Amino acid sequence: MIYLLLVEDNSRLRQALKAGLEATGMVEVISDCSRGEDALDYCLNGFSVEPPDQGTPRAILMDVQLAGEMNGIRAAVAIRREFPRLPVVFYSIQDDDRYFRDFRQAGILTHYAYVRKSNYLMPAMILPLLKDAISGRSFIDPEIEARLQEVRHKDEHDPMALLEPSEQAVARLLA
Repeated sequence: MIYLLLVEDNSRLRQALKAGLEATGMVEVISDCSRGEDALDYCLNGFSVEPPDQGTPRAILMDVQLAGEMNGIRAAVAIRREFPRLPVVFYSIQDDDRYFRDFRQAGILTHYAYVRKSNYLMPAMILPLLKDAISGRSFIDPEIEARLQEVRHKDEHDPMALLEPSEQAVARLLA
């Protein structure tokens, strides 16, 4: 049994994921929320308490774009400051450069997966990702990896990156 914190801002998808994952008989969704701030609060105040069955693995299935101020990646970084090996599976459809930058800067090195929702539609497809993350293996969907590299290459060749922050501000004002 895997105790899971489900973080998804789409209530219909959250309910479908919860029902589908629990139907596998291998996952118990112990809490679900729609905001990164709520996930962080839950981890700091409730998730940290050992589940009734000592040694039962815990994990988080988290969307990247969430309601509230904190996106999924930033929430995971904050959570992993307190629980460095807590497995997180990012499950997103977003293709925004800022999420890829946040992920690259996060330095999440182990116990994670980052996949596109469209490539992992069924709960039975998510379960192996959770198991791999719990066992310490990491996985990035090839499409996500390609976008990460594209954004990294674009950032490395950005002429604004050569300027100091004050010089960047002046250049933006001039533009």
